[in-house]
Amino acid sequence: MSPCRLLPIVTCMDTDSTPTSPPTSGNPRWATGCGIAMLVLTALAVLGAVALGKFEKSLTGYGHLEDLSGSVAEPLRPGATAHYDDGLTITVSPPHREPDNTYSFTITYDNGTDKELRPGGKSPDTSFDTSGSAPIVVRAGKTLDPDIPGYGLTLLDRDGSASVLMPLLGEDQKRTVPVRVKPDKEGSFVTVEVTPMSAGYRETAYWQFNLS
Repeated sequence: MSPCRLLPIVTCMDTDSTPTSPPTSGNPRWATGCGIAMLVLTALAVLGAVALGKFEKSLTGYGHLEDLSGSVAEPLRPGATAHYDDGLTITVSPPHREPDNTYSFTITYDNGTDKELRPGGKSPDTSFDTSGSAPIVVRAGKTLDPDIPGYGLTLLDRDGSASVLMPLLGEDQKRTVPVRVKPDKEGSFVTVEVTPMSAGYRETAYWQFNLS
């Protein structure tokens, strides 16, 4: 009788494995974090721009006209408004001829700054003049003509105009100052120079018109 052989038992193993799913790119936590980072960067950019603007103003200071209009080389016409970079505006009205052949006009201050202003300076005696560097100068001639004291024009009711000009001008307040002049001859040119007094620098605004 033949001897018995032991046959090996072969067991089949399943070698197939289920692949692991890769991480999805649309993770909500990742998207939220990215959005927050963008908001933070935007806020920092805005704050940086504001800080830069304040720094530039601290270097140049307030009191400048916003553009060349109103400068001695480019005077404004009657009825036009000078705009300062701190919010102050000044308007000189067109002149009106009176029955006695004098002319009247007004100068209106609109204080859009965050401080009180004293447009007439310290003394009513030096607030108005026909030459020099007073807060309001009304003189004969064009802006680039020589400044000759007392020539070509007489300033009338100076005290009355000064009394309106002198009080403090508060924030968001307006004031209209009457001015009356008598030219030496009809058709004269007149220059109005306005330099509002303030704690810091203030550029002079110019108007030029013809009395005819």
